[in-house]
Amino acid sequence: MPTAAVNGLQYQYDEKGSGVPVVFAHGLTFDRHMWDHQVQTLSSRYRCVAIDFRGHGGSSTAPGEYSLEDEAESLHVLMGQLGARPAHLVGLSLGGMVGLRLALAHPESVRSLALLDTSAEAEVPERRPQYESLAAMAKAQGPQSVVDAVLPLMFSPGFLQGQSDALVRYRSDFAGLNLDGLEAATKAVTRRTDVLAEVSRIRAPTLVIVGEEDIATTPDKAEHIVERIAGARLVTIAGSGHMTPIEQPERISQLLSEFLAQVDAGGPK
Repeated sequence: MPTAAVNGLQYQYDEKGSGVPVVFAHGLTFDRHMWDHQVQTLSSRYRCVAIDFRGHGGSSTAPGEYSLEDEAESLHVLMGQLGARPAHLVGLSLGGMVGLRLALAHPESVRSLALLDTSAEAEVPERRPQYESLAAMAKAQGPQSVVDAVLPLMFSPGFLQGQSDALVRYRSDFAGLNLDGLEAATKAVTRRTDVLAEVSRIRAPTLVIVGEEDIATTPDKAEHIVERIAGARLVTIAGSGHMTPIEQPERISQLLSEFLAQVDAGGPK
């Protein structure tokens, strides 16, 4: 798989299709493959680039801690190296947090924003030690020591009960996580700054999607973003948890396809 050197790190990515670039940014504990359905759907009309953040998938791990702002700058450099500016930027959770910061720092590089199951606010105070403890335990005792605690944060109860094949794959992928990368990325997420007051500066057309049963970044976080970005539209996915593209891939692909087509046609946000 192709890689690009950015600030001393190797970032792995996949690319499919041609045309206007769409950059996909994944969530914590996942990698670029969480977007496989959306890339397959959109690549007939767009140049789809799905990246692995540092410490995830095939990308390298940096020593020490870093911030979401750091990762936003790295993503911006990577997009420049790939000739993928400006791009439609699609990000979930961690990816959405990075996307918001990139849009604030480099608005000229963002054609549109699709923000899925994410937040512009600081971490809920009581959740920070919970998440950091899970990452530390995974590093000390192995990923399987925490996977059963992580699953309900990622998926809705209905999905956990009925999608055994997908859960087997997630358990397998979770067992292979880069644990140094997981710990550093978890801290970047849990210790993030609050940018909610700043997002009103974003002028890019924005679609916000949230699972109705998302307990990691609850629906009110999505509502707060939509209230502040002019023209932003909110879609709530009934019956879905935090990982909407995995729980309801066809629905998410449809929403993204319609949104991007509308933006490129110059229609309403």
